[in-house]
Amino acid sequence: MESKKIAEKPTFEKLGRYYLVALCAIAISIIVSQVLVQKFISEQKNDSRVVNLSGRQRMLSQRISKCVLLLSQSSAPSDKKDILEELDLALKEWVETHNALQNGNDTLGIKGRNSKSIERLFRDIEQDQQLMAVAASNIVRKLRQDIKLPTDSIRKDIRSIISRESAFLKGMDAIVFQYDDEAKSKVMNLRNIEIFLLVISLGVILFEIFFVFIPSAKTIGQTFKKLLRSEQKSKKMTLQLSALYSSLEQAYQDLLEVDVKVADFTIYARCQADGDFEDFSDQFVSLMEFETNRPINLFAWLQDQGYNAEYLQNIKTMVHNGESWNGEIKVVNETGDFVWLKVNLIPTQNEIGQTDKILMVSTDETEKKEAEAISREINREKIEQKVKEQQFRSALILEGQEEERKRISRDMHDGIGQLLSGMKFNLEGIHSVSSDFEKDKLQTAKDLLKSIIREVRRISFNLTPSALSDYGIVPVLNKFAREISKISDLEVTFENKTGFLSRLEGTIENNLYRICQEAVNNAIKYAAAKEVKITLSHNSQTLHLEIADDGRGFDIKKLEEKGHFSASGHGLFNIRERANFINGQCEIRTEPGKGTSINISVPLD
Repeated sequence: MESKKIAEKPTFEKLGRYYLVALCAIAISIIVSQVLVQKFISEQKNDSRVVNLSGRQRMLSQRISKCVLLLSQSSAPSDKKDILEELDLALKEWVETHNALQNGNDTLGIKGRNSKSIERLFRDIEQDQQLMAVAASNIVRKLRQDIKLPTDSIRKDIRSIISRESAFLKGMDAIVFQYDDEAKSKVMNLRNIEIFLLVISLGVILFEIFFVFIPSAKTIGQTFKKLLRSEQKSKKMTLQLSALYSSLEQAYQDLLEVDVKVADFTIYARCQADGDFEDFSDQFVSLMEFETNRPINLFAWLQDQGYNAEYLQNIKTMVHNGESWNGEIKVVNETGDFVWLKVNLIPTQNEIGQTDKILMVSTDETEKKEAEAISREINREKIEQKVKEQQFRSALILEGQEEERKRISRDMHDGIGQLLSGMKFNLEGIHSVSSDFEKDKLQTAKDLLKSIIREVRRISFNLTPSALSDYGIVPVLNKFAREISKISDLEVTFENKTGFLSRLEGTIENNLYRICQEAVNNAIKYAAAKEVKITLSHNSQTLHLEIADDGRGFDIKKLEEKGHFSASGHGLFNIRERANFINGQCEIRTEPGKGTSINISVPLD
């Protein structure tokens, strides 16, 4: 057995390493994908802004040319003034944007990181841009000094602007197209990276399936087989325990066959009518070891021995009326030893029919009683020892089953559950799906994975709810009622009548939960119930659990006569055994057509 455990240990450690590698790969894939997407989104904002401002530069240069031509043709000072203002604003914006496209500008939202191709294109138009800017600035400066200045004074600057405009527009067209090509290239690069990450993600999923999920499923399947074998052993032990209980009754019947010789009845003492002793037999004196301090009155002596005064008065009245009394009494002699006497009190009457004497005719049954007690004690100790051994074995098996359930539940929740969650996150991170068919397939896979995760959590909860060890029996029964109501047609409600919140021992909480599971399953399978109510209440001494359904009920006496509750495998038998295991009392109330109520009382001390 030890070697088997040692052999299994590396397997679980290997699965754990694969599990960590798979999770790390999924996490890295998601993180890298998100970093690239966020970086691309940020760059796309900058690229779109740059392309927009580059195109706007062409418009501003044309506006500058238009304004200087209008200034050369207009003669009215008011018209020139308006055109001059428009020229000044266009020139400032044109120069600022030109510098921003090359060096960056936080106000305009431009980073200014250009490729070498764009930097070369900017160098090609730099001279034209500078000469146009200088000429336009000269025109603005001269006209602000004298708005009526003749056109010939600014004609040279106008010709400079017009002659350079064509080359500038041509260069800006090349810059805009270059910006657009570079933005498209970034999109294609991101697409290729996403395809690469998608391939990696699919590889990770295949790795999880073949190296984690399939080995885990095989391991859990083997564990379930071990659990079933353990349950079969538990049933066998339970049958043996029932046989021991039957042998206990037979042992007590054997006590009747104890053969101890009892002496014949003899007169032990004579008393007056009121019970005062007149004389004692030697046998009575020897048995009770009387010396000088002998009892005076029979009834007073028995009262001193602990018998009830009213009971003795009834005997005295009976004897006075001429009726005999017989019975067994247990007394203590002068040395403190117990003595059992079988006594006949026989009244004698005088000639007028009145009781004047009482004869105490007795025999010593002490040896017989002691032999019976020793025989009973020997048989009781043997039976109790065997019962305790069987209870201990049953307890170990039940605890082993609970530990197996906990381990399977923990493996499913922490292992398969986490891996499924990781696969869910991985699928959620896949975005590069183009066709509607692939989108539908991906959505179907996501929905199926969600259903698998819910089913794994439900099975894990039924095996052993993690909340049972974390929060106790009350929250778990509340959740159990809600879960059963969701997955079945049965309406299950839970009520904590007295607000019980204390924690119990793990064994008690586990068995109370299993009792509720068994009772509700019986209501679903056999009772055809529509509603089950689980009620919890307590006082200072006892915790009460009631599971009541409105199903068809049954004849409990008839089933008891058939021995239905004395064999393992039956739900009600398992409920009673679990109640006994936690020192609880189980009461089942049911009638045909009136539902079933199972009441469990567990001491809280």
